[in-house]
Amino acid sequence: MKKLTLITILAIISISLNAQETQDSLQQKAVQGIKEKFPRTRILNFEYGQNLSRDFDSELFDEDFQKGEIKAQRNFNVSANIPIYKTRKWSLTGSANYQFSEFEFDNIEATNSSVFEQNGIVNFHNFSAALSSTYFSSLFKKPVIYNASIIVDGNDNGFERLKGLVGLSFIMKRTARTTMTLGAIVFVDPTSQIPFFPTFSYSHRFKNSKWEVDFILPQRLLLRRFVGKNGRFSIGSSFGSTGFYVNVDNPDFAEVFEYSQLEIKSGVIYEHRFSDYLIGTFQGGLQNFISNRLTEKGEPTGDFIYENNQDATGYFQVGVSIDPFAKSKQ
Repeated sequence: MKKLTLITILAIISISLNAQETQDSLQQKAVQGIKEKFPRTRILNFEYGQNLSRDFDSELFDEDFQKGEIKAQRNFNVSANIPIYKTRKWSLTGSANYQFSEFEFDNIEATNSSVFEQNGIVNFHNFSAALSSTYFSSLFKKPVIYNASIIVDGNDNGFERLKGLVGLSFIMKRTARTTMTLGAIVFVDPTSQIPFFPTFSYSHRFKNSKWEVDFILPQRLLLRRFVGKNGRFSIGSSFGSTGFYVNVDNPDFAEVFEYSQLEIKSGVIYEHRFSDYLIGTFQGGLQNFISNRLTEKGEPTGDFIYENNQDATGYFQVGVSIDPFAKSKQ
């Protein structure tokens, strides 16, 4: 869910505003920009993704541990976002998310200690819910958007933690073809690998061209264009994360850990609008793993006990989004 709310803030930071500077138009354009750029912020979104085979090696307490092969990693995600309340300047949204993660390991030598790597298939079920508040105002005579979110999460063994994040963004430049924004995000979560970072976005449509550039620091860099009436093609890279709770049945360890995986995906994305309410997405390419750590629940990520290094591999992901209110908002 932290990923979902982070996506929401990054989307707010990246919106293109071409209407008059009123609170109503700002809020309307923000909602449209969020849903246009990020499927997980729509009313309902379903995604299935799979990474291909790669080798890995790991360390436990800074000592060489296990190595072997991850034959496949599969992820299924369902997210829902329900508007609760809205005024001219303020909105409140409730969100829920379910994430299923499956690893298939092979060629791992048995050891006396075990974290979660073992030959065969290992599954993880994680749930989260969030309440997000967004406020539309002005700063230095420029539109500014504030966001705050409270997040609760857990897995199939029960509730685990309460987290939060806050962010803001204001528009530095806006013309007919270019929008530039500046902002910041703070995670109220000691386990976050990136607790604070400034954000910057740059969107530009090239003159006399069907192509445009969409850059959001630190989330993505894409070149994209519309294909026909209902399609959109993009090429570039995006930064993201996968995380879940791990229950360890070993008296030498704590009972619950958090696994955090930071990754960069590079490749192509194709989106197709089948109707006013239904949008399909396909993406695929190369995935690089930046950091993969296991930390005791509630402890800073820098105090991890385990980490692994994974080779780059191929990936693909398909998704479908449903927004029953899309037609009335257009």
